[in-house]
Amino acid sequence: MYRSLSLALLVTALAGCQARTAPDVDAQARKAFIHDVQHAIIGSIATAFTSKQVGVARLQLILDRHSVPVGCKTLRPQAKDNQNLPGDVQRTNEKALAKLVEAQCWKTIYPVVPNAMYGEKDTLEVIAPLIVQLPLGNGLAQANARRAFFWEHLLRDQPVTSVGRASVFYQANAQGKVEACLVQLHPHPLRPDDFRLDGDLQSRLSSRCLALDLSRMPGFAPDMHGVAKGYSELDYAPWRVGRP
Repeated sequence: MYRSLSLALLVTALAGCQARTAPDVDAQARKAFIHDVQHAIIGSIATAFTSKQVGVARLQLILDRHSVPVGCKTLRPQAKDNQNLPGDVQRTNEKALAKLVEAQCWKTIYPVVPNAMYGEKDTLEVIAPLIVQLPLGNGLAQANARRAFFWEHLLRDQPVTSVGRASVFYQANAQGKVEACLVQLHPHPLRPDDFRLDGDLQSRLSSRCLALDLSRMPGFAPDMHGVAKGYSELDYAPWRVGRP
């Protein structure tokens, strides 16, 4: 069984929130947790989509006692959810949006749930009505596509034992051959205590990066000197391994 929370948010701005928790839960701790969950989901969605997405989705998230997602499901939006998106706004495909939100839910890094919020339950449920308005420009879309490229070729199949963030600094020639690549590992701002510096992982990622053909990377564009330089940032966690 699980304890339940409800919150409402926009991908671009907060719409409002409601929480149902035990009366003995510290109000400040509950408020901070809801704030961090909202921003975790907002950031995860905003840095993943590579095409225009506009619509409403109702996300059911279930976290276990390690604050790991064990359930992600998109539910049919309620009438009050749809009222938050103006009727004259042209929406994209509802099923495609729901599928993308659900997939990203599994890959999001969430804040640590205060123990008191679980009560006697083993999991915590969060219901998040989402207003998604992402008319992505070329710059953001390409940045997200590059992030997906590096995730696929560097981290997707790598076993990781902690939660963190990888920064990738690269330089390639006009043909896409990588001439320099530096991968640095950092704590994730929402889970700093779950970070472990893994020198072997860092070395593997740097070696993989040096072997990449960046001419296949979305948005690859050498400058007038025939050099392509860039930076990308990837979140990682054990529950993200193997996911696209």
